[in-house]
Amino acid sequence: MAVALFSITISVKAQEQVQSEPAKMYIVNGEEMSEAKVQELANANRIKEMRKGVSDEEKAELIKKYGERVNNSFIAVITLYTDQEIAEKAKVPKAEAEAQQKAADEQEAIREKEATLVHAGDVAPDFTVEMLNGKKIKLSNLKGKVVLLNFWATWCPPCMMEFNEIPDQIIKHFKGKDFVLLAISRGETREVVKTKMATLKSKGIDFPVGLDPTKMIYNQYAKEFIPRNFVIDRNGKVTYTTVGYSKEELAELVGKIDELLK
Repeated sequence: MAVALFSITISVKAQEQVQSEPAKMYIVNGEEMSEAKVQELANANRIKEMRKGVSDEEKAELIKKYGERVNNSFIAVITLYTDQEIAEKAKVPKAEAEAQQKAADEQEAIREKEATLVHAGDVAPDFTVEMLNGKKIKLSNLKGKVVLLNFWATWCPPCMMEFNEIPDQIIKHFKGKDFVLLAISRGETREVVKTKMATLKSKGIDFPVGLDPTKMIYNQYAKEFIPRNFVIDRNGKVTYTTVGYSKEELAELVGKIDELLK
């Protein structure tokens, strides 16, 4: 299967101050590789799987090997076909190969769905979140407003790519409207979040964030995967959800919120 790298080569729109896009690291069969080399492998149909992001455990191992730059990098973990697999794949008719890939994509979609506990049409589970500034917000008290509930983490590069877009695409776009952004850090201490937000503020990314150090709030909505977004209407019902980040999906999310605010 040929893999295009456009999905992780994402240009970041400038905010009020110059913002830097996270560096990219390509880990191929356990070793770092340049983007140019990865593209060569993709063009040669050598890439079996490309996974964006890593688990906490994987990240810890990468930090041991490559140092702290891992924390500020967008990580793609790539698995290559073995020579035997390539030989076997060459024997498979194109239609069958496409069917196999479709089945694999469907399995990934099922995994994502099973990890999602709250879907469009559900009433959003209520919670009280403490914001970084000490203020407490109860979701049910926001009825009458449209709410964007966002789960993120400081170590998550796709979350940071999404954060780069929030000032223009979300904060400015919905300023003065009956809209609330609840961006809640999943499973992190106040100190970690405070340090990250101070760094982001120097890059023009500055908005209130909430804390969920024990994942008590997150666990009501999902089992795994971030970033996650839940659009909640004025009556407290979830109308749209996203997992992961892409410019196209964010644009669609903004459109959904626009519709609810009409």
